[in-house]
Amino acid sequence: MIRALTAFARAGFLRLVAYRLRYVTGILTYTINVSVYYFIWRAVYAHAAPGTELRGYALSDLVTYVALGWIIRSFYFNNIDREIAALVEEGQVTTYLARPTSLLQAMTGLAAGESLFRLATFTGPITIVIFLLFPVGGPAGPAAFAAFLASAVLSFAIFAYLNFLVGMVAFATRSIAGLISAKHYTIQLLSGLLMPMAFFPDWLRLASDFLPFRHIAHTPAALYLGRAAGPELLGALGQQALWAAILLVACRWTWGRMVRRLVIQGG
Repeated sequence: MIRALTAFARAGFLRLVAYRLRYVTGILTYTINVSVYYFIWRAVYAHAAPGTELRGYALSDLVTYVALGWIIRSFYFNNIDREIAALVEEGQVTTYLARPTSLLQAMTGLAAGESLFRLATFTGPITIVIFLLFPVGGPAGPAAFAAFLASAVLSFAIFAYLNFLVGMVAFATRSIAGLISAKHYTIQLLSGLLMPMAFFPDWLRLASDFLPFRHIAHTPAALYLGRAAGPELLGALGQQALWAAILLVACRWTWGRMVRRLVIQGG
């Protein structure tokens, strides 16, 4: 299994080499996104005294939080759902039935390769540009930074498995374009990418505690800022790992059901 995932990861890495220009425009797009939120939050704090905190966040904390959210998004983002939908539409998904690796392994491996490519050609340059243009703070400490890196990897896993589950809906419907759009905006909001969870209404903040989305963007940024330490830090990473495991089991179960459905329909 490890050998198969490595092969798919290499294929995913090489596949994106042909689209290097897209990452140049991506750097500009992500910089604009961070700029928008930077000026919004600066306007919110414009009439507050220096060092004033809102919901436990000073302006410097929010700038760092937003910047880190977009930086790690440049690493974990993938289009597994769209790729599965295209395979179903073109009738190519059945080719995975004859392969020793499952569709889940193939898609995860390709996404991992893409993320490695992004890390080298996209995330790195974006990090440099954002840190040069905006007053982004450093990590709370070595332990916070190490936890942040581990958390970013778990964010990739959670995002990839959620995308896989969305892609599985393509087997039952003709198009999942609307579902993909709904997922996109839901994750942007509930992951904490747009703002920390502390700014959510109480009912939404409580609901988010029982959903995996917050562990995509909020948890890594919060760990970087030192919002959790000691047992709380380990607990946050543990929750992320638990959600990744739950979603992995859900993906395997769903793919297994779809395989049986394809076999029955295909005779």
